[in-house]
Amino acid sequence: MGPKTTTQAPERALMKALRLHLEASLLPGEGLADTAAMDEAAGFLLGAARTRAAGQSLVQIESASDGRRHLRIAIINDDMPFLVDSIAAAMAALGLGIDLLLHPVIAVERDDTGAITALGKPGAKEAPGASSARPESLIYCETPRVDARQRRDLLEALQAALADVHAAVSDWPKMQAAMAEDTALTGAADAEAAALLGWLNGGKLTQLGHLTRHCDGRETDVLGICRSSSRELLAEISLQRAFEWFDDHDAAGTPRALLMIKSNVQSRVHRASPLDLVIVPHRADGKTAALSIHAGLWTSAAMNARPGEVPVLRALLSGTAEQLKFDPAGHNGKALVHAFTSLPNDLLTAFDPACVSTLVTAKMALTDRPRPRVVMVRATLERHVFAFVWLPRDQLSTDVRLQIQAMLLATPGAGLLDWSLEVESGSLALLRFLIDVRACGDLPSDAGIEAQLVELLRGWNEAVATHLAGFEEEGRAAALAARYAPAFPTGYRLTYGPEEAARDIARLRPLALGDGEGEAQAARAARLYRLAGDGADVLRLKVYALEGELALSD
Repeated sequence: MGPKTTTQAPERALMKALRLHLEASLLPGEGLADTAAMDEAAGFLLGAARTRAAGQSLVQIESASDGRRHLRIAIINDDMPFLVDSIAAAMAALGLGIDLLLHPVIAVERDDTGAITALGKPGAKEAPGASSARPESLIYCETPRVDARQRRDLLEALQAALADVHAAVSDWPKMQAAMAEDTALTGAADAEAAALLGWLNGGKLTQLGHLTRHCDGRETDVLGICRSSSRELLAEISLQRAFEWFDDHDAAGTPRALLMIKSNVQSRVHRASPLDLVIVPHRADGKTAALSIHAGLWTSAAMNARPGEVPVLRALLSGTAEQLKFDPAGHNGKALVHAFTSLPNDLLTAFDPACVSTLVTAKMALTDRPRPRVVMVRATLERHVFAFVWLPRDQLSTDVRLQIQAMLLATPGAGLLDWSLEVESGSLALLRFLIDVRACGDLPSDAGIEAQLVELLRGWNEAVATHLAGFEEEGRAAALAARYAPAFPTGYRLTYGPEEAARDIARLRPLALGDGEGEAQAARAARLYRLAGDGADVLRLKVYALEGELALSD
């Protein structure tokens, strides 16, 4: 390493050192366009990082117009996990694309005022001769420019994400200790549940928060994001249901040692996804006195683990095989293992065994006979519904996904919390939706949604032609559908569907041809009708007019 750089050293020395770090952090095929652009990035980042107190997060945003309009963002922190992915997730949530991201981790020495006195060379763990040097994360981003309000939103989102990252990382040992205590507590009641807790605590769950909720409303052992942004992991009514769920099982002689559910709270750390909640009851005097709630995200290693390696899931697998009388070495036994392997571990361990059996046998049938299929699973505590929708992967598109989503959310009050897509190695794709049903009535049945899905995937024109065949002969119905069906806009298709479109074509066609009794009769028509989801007290009126204005009094 060269001679030590001090606060009196020329700015050029620090700029040169920082630029070397930025260049070293470039990925192949990415980078700034020229030397001047790299110098500007280094100057902006150095200005933001110049003075910083230990443990402080710094975020600086400015607009730039050097050849193109964009934002420059500098984010300075102590080096720790989850910084880059959490920042990227915060930007993505606001719809911001990242044009460039550079992330050098630099050994930085600062004086008593927090000013930089030296920077280590790329790859060095310490600054030259500086025992006080500490690794710092310096992140430089460029994004498309946004207006002032969006910049404020971006600043707030980044600061909130960084606060959660700091809280989760600093409390991580305490959260591990809390889960270890719950593992020991659970072991006496349910060895398999205790094994799952130990497995998760061994690096399979990215632990982000914890709190203990007592039945009298007190909260203790508040750790990680629960002391930062996410104190309310569950609504009060859901907490009450959780206490009752454990007590009801105790009263029925089927005590439960563990409850795993999804939170409505989205993680700001690592990836934007609903938090996984692992809830352990603390009992006293025969009642559930408190709930120890661990919040985190299953790791990719945990999600990809084979079912035989996951406690609780391995018991579900063997129990399902025994219930269905499948020979583990036979075709059905192997197909069952494949079905378990293809479905998400975090959900299978959380679902009721009967729901797991329904889900995996549906997947088994699809392996032998691929076709559109819908299975909806209501989660424990009745807060969420998980919709599993299989369809031919060649027919998957954003428009199709949005139409399926509209079908699932047709019930007033239903809300979408999350969705994901898995394209399988065969001919099927799996869309998975997490739906909040706390404020709505019953969703449509699996069979009802599946029938709509089949109709959707037949293609709009073909579906309209099928329904037109009820009014016209088959060849003529196909010709009418080919001529008129494409004219219906997407909003109509999502709201009314192909059957209603066929009825509209059947009414509009005679008007266009001038059929009818008299000129006035041929110029307009009307129809009373109901949509599939309407109640008996709903009646709709549709008026058709070929041209001109139509007075409502008519």
